[in-house]
Amino acid sequence: MSGMIVSARALTHSYGTGALRQEVLSCVDMRIPPGEVVVVTGPSGSGKTTLLTLIGGLRTVEKGSLCVFGNELFAAPERTLTALRKRIGYVFQAQNLIESLTAVENVELGMVLAANGHTAPAAALRTRALAMLDAVGLSDRAHHFPRQLSGGEKQRVAVARALVPQPQLILADEPTAALDRDSGRTVADVLRRLARQSGAAIVLATHDNRIFDIADRIVTLRDGRIVSLASAVLSTTRHLFGSLIEENRRGELPARIRDLAPQAFSDLLARVTQEFSQLTEMVELATLDAFDSMLEQILEAFTLKTGELLQAERVTLFLIDVGGQELWSKVAQTDKRAKLEIRIPMTTGIAGAVARSGVRRNVADAYQDKWFNRVVDQRTGFRTRSVLCMPLTDRAGRTFAVVELINRIGAASFSKEDEQRLEAFGGKLAAILEAWWLINQRLHVRTPSAKASASVIGSEPA
Repeated sequence: MSGMIVSARALTHSYGTGALRQEVLSCVDMRIPPGEVVVVTGPSGSGKTTLLTLIGGLRTVEKGSLCVFGNELFAAPERTLTALRKRIGYVFQAQNLIESLTAVENVELGMVLAANGHTAPAAALRTRALAMLDAVGLSDRAHHFPRQLSGGEKQRVAVARALVPQPQLILADEPTAALDRDSGRTVADVLRRLARQSGAAIVLATHDNRIFDIADRIVTLRDGRIVSLASAVLSTTRHLFGSLIEENRRGELPARIRDLAPQAFSDLLARVTQEFSQLTEMVELATLDAFDSMLEQILEAFTLKTGELLQAERVTLFLIDVGGQELWSKVAQTDKRAKLEIRIPMTTGIAGAVARSGVRRNVADAYQDKWFNRVVDQRTGFRTRSVLCMPLTDRAGRTFAVVELINRIGAASFSKEDEQRLEAFGGKLAAILEAWWLINQRLHVRTPSAKASASVIGSEPA
């Protein structure tokens, strides 16, 4: 796709033949624009390295579409792949430094290999290589051989070598896996900073959740398919904690932990700690004001779009306050799409009837319905004709909200097809609304104030 560094569609890849053939990537869709840092994560065998080698032109595309720098790699000739590789910087877990060359000579080699035979003068190569080593914080180690460098220093030399030709795309496969926490952090920060300066895109495959924060986007692979990070974490966590919970129920957990050998205990402790750390990071993300604001905007935009697609003049999304026995509007559309806050008793109106019964209602003539409240029409001059109102349920199956459409444009009433479409849209709105509600409970956000809603308390828009 135009403007994209990488564009994959239904990318699929397998290893082996016959009965031993195994699919390692399945229908992967991915788009990466210039300057974006994408972290690809997932368990061993999920397809991370395969994805990187396909993008890098190191493996033949078997099925689907994969465009890199606008070049389709499916059935691409070798000359296309060779030219492509010279525009990409590669960083691997094994640094692959030449032991007989110094750090600066290894970096110079990166320029020579990417030069297509048009090598700059030696002095110019040395100047650029030294500048790149300075950028990764290794100017004082430029003339050291790899055996004289630490693991983190060698990896930074590898990063410098990959970046010195100024590639438009950097592929990094587990670049911090063999490093301690501080060294891994340094390598990740250097990689992101230098890529940002050059405008290059980065695709980084890793198990290391300590460096997830460098990403603009996290792509999680599981069994060769892209899944959400939340789904992947929850799946892994359920499997681990499920077994621990079952042992605890049987009274076996304390004994199991007590009898573990030191290394086995250390491994289990590290794994449980990692799972809790990931869950904590997700919870912390969900409690950020910026995340809450994003959900608010998504919820409003999706609600208004639902009303538009179903050709309703107005749409309102009510939350149910069981304790206060009232409904209050999360999204309320006016004729100018201005924001409006509404609070009504659950005992009045069509929305109140749906909230109490949990049953959808499709009313062709609102003024003939016994539950319809005419107060707002009388106050505003708006004329309500038809109403389609549906309850929204949370994960426990409880009705916690109501979505209401008013006046079908171009028709006397809402149809059965409209009901089905609203039910489909409503289920998705319910998931977003429940997430927003749970997050707001953590943030202690209050419901709309009585003062703000006083003008419409006791009334109903439809």
